[in-house]
Amino acid sequence: MRLLPRRGIALVAALGVMTLLSLLVAGAFAASLLGERSSRLTFSDASLSASADYAITTVLADPAGYGLADLPFGQPRSFDVVVPGGARATVSVTRLPTSVLWLVADASIAGIDQGHRRVNMVARFPTLAVLPPAPLVARGNVIARDSVSFSADTTGDPDCAAANAFDVVTPLGATATVGDSARVGARASAGDSTTYYMSSQQLALLDSTGPLVHVRGDTTITGGTFTGILVADGSIAVTGASSFIGLVIARGAITATAGGFSLTGAMMAYGNPANGTTAIELAHATIRYAPCIVANAMRRASRPKPVRQRSWAELF
Repeated sequence: MRLLPRRGIALVAALGVMTLLSLLVAGAFAASLLGERSSRLTFSDASLSASADYAITTVLADPAGYGLADLPFGQPRSFDVVVPGGARATVSVTRLPTSVLWLVADASIAGIDQGHRRVNMVARFPTLAVLPPAPLVARGNVIARDSVSFSADTTGDPDCAAANAFDVVTPLGATATVGDSARVGARASAGDSTTYYMSSQQLALLDSTGPLVHVRGDTTITGGTFTGILVADGSIAVTGASSFIGLVIARGAITATAGGFSLTGAMMAYGNPANGTTAIELAHATIRYAPCIVANAMRRASRPKPVRQRSWAELF
Protein backbone atom coordinates (compact mmCIF):
# COMPACT_ATOMS: atom_id res chain seq x y z
CA MET A 1 0.00 0.00 0.00
CA ARG A 2 1.54 3.34 -1.04
CA LEU A 3 1.07 6.51 1.09
CA LEU A 4 0.39 9.80 -0.68
CA PRO A 5 2.53 12.78 0.50
CA ARG A 6 0.64 15.53 2.46
CA ARG A 7 1.61 18.92 1.15
CA GLY A 8 1.52 22.10 3.39
CA ILE A 9 1.30 20.41 6.82
CA ALA A 10 4.46 22.19 8.00
CA LEU A 11 2.96 25.59 7.10
CA VAL A 12 -0.19 24.85 9.09
CA ALA A 13 1.85 23.74 12.06
CA ALA A 14 4.01 26.86 11.88
CA LEU A 15 0.97 29.12 11.72
CA GLY A 16 -0.55 27.36 14.69
CA VAL A 17 2.61 27.77 16.74
CA MET A 18 2.86 31.45 15.77
CA THR A 19 -0.78 31.98 16.74
CA LEU A 20 -0.23 30.33 20.09
CA LEU A 21 2.86 32.45 20.71
CA SER A 22 0.95 35.58 19.74
CA LEU A 23 -1.81 34.71 22.19
CA LEU A 24 0.74 34.10 24.92
CA VAL A 25 2.49 37.41 24.21
CA ALA A 26 -0.83 39.30 24.11
CA GLY A 27 -1.97 37.67 27.34
CA ALA A 28 1.30 38.49 29.07
CA PHE A 29 1.09 42.10 27.84
CA ALA A 30 -2.53 42.42 29.00
CA ALA A 31 -1.68 40.92 32.36
CA SER A 32 1.22 43.36 32.69
CA LEU A 33 -1.09 46.30 31.87
CA LEU A 34 -3.73 45.10 34.31
CA GLY A 35 -1.13 44.57 37.01
CA GLU A 36 0.30 48.05 36.46
CA ARG A 37 -3.16 49.63 36.50
CA SER A 38 -4.09 47.66 39.61
CA SER A 39 -0.92 48.88 41.28
CA ARG A 40 -1.70 52.49 40.33
CA LEU A 41 -5.30 52.15 41.54
CA THR A 42 -4.11 50.66 44.82
CA PHE A 43 -1.75 53.60 45.27
CA SER A 44 -4.52 56.02 44.29
CA ASP A 45 -6.92 54.40 46.75
CA ALA A 46 -4.40 54.63 49.58
CA SER A 47 -3.56 58.21 48.65
CA LEU A 48 -7.23 59.23 48.60
CA SER A 49 -7.94 57.61 51.94
CA ALA A 50 -4.86 59.21 53.48
CA SER A 51 -5.75 62.60 51.98
CA ALA A 52 -9.30 62.49 53.33
CA ASP A 53 -8.11 61.43 56.77
CA TYR A 54 -5.41 64.12 56.73
CA ALA A 55 -7.92 66.83 55.80
CA ILE A 56 -10.52 65.90 58.41
CA THR A 57 -7.87 65.53 61.12
CA THR A 58 -6.34 68.89 60.22
CA VAL A 59 -9.64 70.70 60.73
CA LEU A 60 -10.53 68.83 63.92
CA ALA A 61 -7.07 69.45 65.42
CA ASP A 62 -7.38 73.24 65.05
CA PRO A 63 -10.87 74.19 66.30
CA ALA A 64 -9.83 77.76 67.08
CA GLY A 65 -8.21 78.36 63.69
CA TYR A 66 -11.25 77.08 61.80
CA GLY A 67 -13.75 78.63 64.20
CA LEU A 68 -15.57 75.37 64.95
CA ALA A 69 -17.02 76.72 68.21
CA ASP A 70 -18.57 79.68 66.38
CA LEU A 71 -20.18 77.78 63.52
CA PRO A 72 -23.82 78.74 62.87
CA PHE A 73 -26.25 76.11 64.05
CA GLY A 74 -27.33 73.64 61.35
CA GLN A 75 -25.52 75.45 58.51
CA PRO A 76 -22.58 73.60 56.91
CA ARG A 77 -19.37 75.48 56.28
CA SER A 78 -16.65 74.24 53.93
CA PHE A 79 -12.89 74.59 54.29
CA ASP A 80 -10.26 73.88 51.63
CA VAL A 81 -7.33 71.94 53.07
CA VAL A 82 -3.95 71.73 51.33
CA VAL A 83 -2.95 68.06 51.23
CA PRO A 84 0.63 66.96 50.40
CA GLY A 85 0.79 64.76 47.32
CA GLY A 86 -1.44 66.59 44.86
CA ALA A 87 -4.90 65.54 46.04
CA ARG A 88 -7.62 68.12 46.51
CA ALA A 89 -9.59 68.02 49.75
CA THR A 90 -12.54 69.96 51.14
CA VAL A 91 -13.96 69.53 54.63
CA SER A 92 -17.57 70.46 55.38
CA VAL A 93 -18.50 70.97 59.04
CA THR A 94 -22.03 71.25 60.45
CA ARG A 95 -22.80 72.04 64.08
CA LEU A 96 -25.70 69.98 65.44
CA PRO A 97 -27.54 70.02 68.81
CA THR A 98 -25.71 69.26 72.07
CA SER A 99 -22.38 70.58 70.70
CA VAL A 100 -22.05 67.81 68.09
CA LEU A 101 -20.02 68.39 64.91
CA TRP A 102 -20.53 66.46 61.68
CA LEU A 103 -17.41 66.58 59.51
CA VAL A 104 -17.33 65.38 55.89
CA ALA A 105 -13.97 65.29 54.09
CA ASP A 106 -14.11 65.04 50.29
CA ALA A 107 -10.81 64.14 48.56
CA SER A 108 -10.28 63.70 44.81
CA ILE A 109 -7.46 63.04 42.35
CA ALA A 110 -7.63 64.09 38.68
CA GLY A 111 -5.93 62.43 35.72
CA ILE A 112 -5.85 58.94 34.25
CA ASP A 113 -6.15 57.37 37.69
CA GLN A 114 -8.80 59.77 38.92
CA GLY A 115 -10.63 58.82 42.09
CA HIS A 116 -12.93 60.15 44.75
CA ARG A 117 -13.17 59.44 48.46
CA ARG A 118 -15.51 60.82 51.12
CA VAL A 119 -14.90 60.31 54.84
CA ASN A 120 -17.45 61.19 57.52
CA MET A 121 -16.72 61.79 61.18
CA VAL A 122 -18.85 62.78 64.16
CA ALA A 123 -17.14 64.77 66.92
CA ARG A 124 -18.39 66.48 70.03
CA PHE A 125 -17.30 69.20 72.41
CA PRO A 126 -17.02 67.87 75.99
CA THR A 127 -20.15 68.40 78.06
CA LEU A 128 -18.93 69.97 81.28
CA ALA A 129 -22.30 70.62 82.90
CA VAL A 130 -25.76 71.84 82.05
CA LEU A 131 -26.10 75.49 81.11
CA PRO A 132 -26.89 77.88 83.97
CA PRO A 133 -30.68 77.95 84.46
CA ALA A 134 -30.66 81.70 85.17
CA PRO A 135 -28.38 84.73 84.83
CA LEU A 136 -27.76 84.65 88.59
CA VAL A 137 -27.19 81.28 90.27
CA ALA A 138 -26.00 81.12 93.86
CA ARG A 139 -25.73 78.61 96.67
CA GLY A 140 -26.26 81.39 99.23
CA ASN A 141 -28.32 84.56 99.52
CA VAL A 142 -28.70 87.05 96.65
CA ILE A 143 -29.25 90.82 96.82
CA ALA A 144 -30.06 92.51 93.51
CA ARG A 145 -32.71 95.10 94.19
CA ASP A 146 -31.16 98.57 93.88
CA SER A 147 -31.56 99.55 90.19
CA VAL A 148 -30.81 96.08 88.83
CA SER A 149 -32.61 95.24 85.58
CA PHE A 150 -33.05 91.75 84.14
CA SER A 151 -33.66 90.67 80.54
CA ALA A 152 -33.17 87.55 78.42
CA ASP A 153 -31.87 86.90 74.93
CA THR A 154 -34.46 84.72 73.18
CA THR A 155 -32.90 84.87 69.69
CA GLY A 156 -30.29 82.14 70.19
CA ASP A 157 -30.01 78.70 68.66
CA PRO A 158 -32.79 76.17 69.31
CA ASP A 159 -30.59 74.02 71.56
CA CYS A 160 -29.74 76.83 73.98
CA ALA A 161 -32.27 79.65 73.63
CA ALA A 162 -33.73 81.00 76.87
CA ALA A 163 -37.41 80.19 77.36
CA ASN A 164 -39.33 81.23 80.48
CA ALA A 165 -36.14 81.31 82.55
CA PHE A 166 -35.88 82.63 86.09
CA ASP A 167 -33.79 85.70 86.88
CA VAL A 168 -32.33 84.25 90.07
CA VAL A 169 -31.96 80.59 91.10
CA THR A 170 -30.97 79.47 94.59
CA PRO A 171 -31.38 76.22 96.54
CA LEU A 172 -34.05 75.79 99.19
CA GLY A 173 -33.22 77.77 102.32
CA ALA A 174 -31.45 80.65 100.57
CA THR A 175 -33.14 84.03 100.17
CA ALA A 176 -33.19 86.39 97.17
CA THR A 177 -33.84 90.09 97.70
CA VAL A 178 -34.73 91.41 94.25
CA GLY A 179 -37.07 93.84 92.54
CA ASP A 180 -40.76 93.21 92.12
CA SER A 181 -40.44 92.26 88.44
CA ALA A 182 -37.61 89.74 88.94
CA ARG A 183 -38.48 86.07 89.03
CA VAL A 184 -36.86 83.82 91.61
CA GLY A 185 -36.75 80.03 91.49
CA ALA A 186 -35.47 77.32 93.84
CA ARG A 187 -33.61 74.28 92.52
CA ALA A 188 -31.66 71.61 94.30
CA SER A 189 -28.95 71.76 91.62
CA ALA A 190 -28.02 75.27 92.83
CA GLY A 191 -26.46 73.64 95.88
CA ASP A 192 -24.37 71.12 93.93
CA SER A 193 -20.69 71.93 93.40
CA THR A 194 -20.68 70.39 89.91
CA THR A 195 -23.18 73.05 88.85
CA TYR A 196 -20.41 75.58 89.50
CA TYR A 197 -17.82 73.59 87.49
CA MET A 198 -15.82 72.77 90.61
CA SER A 199 -15.10 69.06 90.14
CA SER A 200 -11.54 68.02 89.30
CA GLN A 201 -12.56 66.83 85.85
CA GLN A 202 -14.34 70.09 85.03
CA LEU A 203 -11.43 72.20 86.22
CA ALA A 204 -8.97 70.06 84.26
CA LEU A 205 -10.92 70.69 81.06
CA LEU A 206 -11.37 74.40 81.72
CA ASP A 207 -8.07 75.27 83.38
CA SER A 208 -6.79 78.41 81.63
CA THR A 209 -7.38 77.19 78.10
CA GLY A 210 -8.78 79.28 75.28
CA PRO A 211 -10.82 82.25 76.50
CA LEU A 212 -10.87 81.01 80.12
CA VAL A 213 -9.10 82.79 82.97
CA HIS A 214 -8.60 80.91 86.24
CA VAL A 215 -7.76 83.08 89.26
CA ARG A 216 -6.20 81.15 92.17
CA GLY A 217 -7.86 83.17 94.92
CA ASP A 218 -9.71 86.46 95.43
CA THR A 219 -9.66 89.12 92.73
CA THR A 220 -10.72 92.75 92.37
CA ILE A 221 -11.79 94.16 89.00
CA THR A 222 -11.65 97.94 88.69
CA GLY A 223 -13.17 98.20 85.20
CA GLY A 224 -12.95 97.14 81.58
CA THR A 225 -14.46 94.45 79.40
CA PHE A 226 -14.05 90.70 79.69
CA THR A 227 -15.24 88.09 77.17
CA GLY A 228 -15.11 84.38 77.86
CA ILE A 229 -15.12 82.40 81.11
CA LEU A 230 -13.78 83.75 84.41
CA VAL A 231 -13.27 81.26 87.24
CA ALA A 232 -12.09 82.48 90.65
CA ASP A 233 -11.19 80.14 93.50
CA GLY A 234 -12.09 82.92 95.90
CA SER A 235 -14.37 85.98 95.77
CA ILE A 236 -14.80 88.54 92.98
CA ALA A 237 -15.22 92.25 93.76
CA VAL A 238 -16.08 94.66 90.93
CA THR A 239 -15.32 98.26 91.94
CA GLY A 240 -15.74 100.11 88.65
CA ALA A 241 -17.75 100.17 85.44
CA SER A 242 -17.26 96.74 83.87
CA SER A 243 -18.79 94.67 81.12
CA PHE A 244 -18.75 90.87 81.19
CA ILE A 245 -19.76 88.74 78.21
CA GLY A 246 -19.84 85.01 78.92
CA LEU A 247 -19.74 83.13 82.22
CA VAL A 248 -18.45 84.30 85.62
CA ILE A 249 -17.90 81.69 88.35
CA ALA A 250 -16.71 82.30 91.90
CA ARG A 251 -16.14 79.78 94.66
CA GLY A 252 -16.67 82.63 97.08
CA ALA A 253 -18.94 85.65 96.72
CA ILE A 254 -19.48 88.16 93.90
CA THR A 255 -19.97 91.85 94.68
CA ALA A 256 -20.64 94.64 92.18
CA THR A 257 -22.31 97.64 93.83
CA ALA A 258 -20.27 100.58 92.50
CA GLY A 259 -22.48 101.02 89.43
CA GLY A 260 -21.91 100.63 85.72
CA PHE A 261 -21.80 96.84 85.86
CA SER A 262 -23.30 94.86 82.97
CA LEU A 263 -23.45 91.13 82.33
CA THR A 264 -24.43 89.31 79.14
CA GLY A 265 -24.44 85.61 79.86
CA ALA A 266 -24.61 84.20 83.40
CA MET A 267 -23.01 84.56 86.82
CA MET A 268 -22.60 81.84 89.45
CA ALA A 269 -21.35 82.07 93.04
CA TYR A 270 -20.84 79.07 95.29
CA GLY A 271 -20.39 81.16 98.42
CA ASN A 272 -20.75 79.82 101.94
CA PRO A 273 -24.29 80.12 103.26
CA ALA A 274 -23.24 78.60 106.60
CA ASN A 275 -21.63 81.85 107.79
CA GLY A 276 -24.53 84.00 106.60
CA THR A 277 -22.58 85.91 103.94
CA THR A 278 -24.27 87.02 100.74
CA ALA A 279 -23.23 85.01 97.68
CA ILE A 280 -24.15 87.66 95.08
CA GLU A 281 -24.74 91.35 95.75
CA LEU A 282 -25.44 93.72 92.85
CA ALA A 283 -26.53 97.35 92.55
CA HIS A 284 -27.01 99.67 89.57
CA ALA A 285 -26.40 96.79 87.18
CA THR A 286 -27.79 95.48 83.90
CA ILE A 287 -28.15 91.69 83.64
CA ARG A 288 -28.98 90.01 80.34
CA TYR A 289 -29.38 86.23 80.37
CA ALA A 290 -27.75 84.74 77.25
CA PRO A 291 -27.27 80.95 77.57
CA CYS A 292 -26.16 80.63 73.94
CA ILE A 293 -23.26 83.00 74.63
CA VAL A 294 -22.35 80.84 77.62
CA ALA A 295 -22.54 77.69 75.47
CA ASN A 296 -20.31 79.34 72.86
CA ALA A 297 -17.75 80.31 75.51
CA MET A 298 -17.73 76.74 76.82
CA ARG A 299 -17.12 75.37 73.32
CA ARG A 300 -14.27 77.81 72.79
CA ALA A 301 -12.64 76.70 76.04
CA SER A 302 -12.60 73.01 75.08
CA ARG A 303 -11.55 70.80 72.16
CA PRO A 304 -13.91 68.54 70.20
CA LYS A 305 -13.15 64.83 70.18
CA PRO A 306 -14.30 62.13 67.72
CA VAL A 307 -17.25 60.05 68.82
CA ARG A 308 -16.31 56.39 68.76
CA GLN A 309 -18.00 54.12 66.24
CA ARG A 310 -19.69 57.06 64.54
CA SER A 311 -17.44 57.50 61.51
CA TRP A 312 -17.62 55.96 58.04
CA ALA A 313 -16.28 56.30 54.50
CA GLU A 314 -17.89 56.30 51.06
CA LEU A 315 -16.03 54.74 48.12
CA PHE A 316 -16.33 56.04 44.53
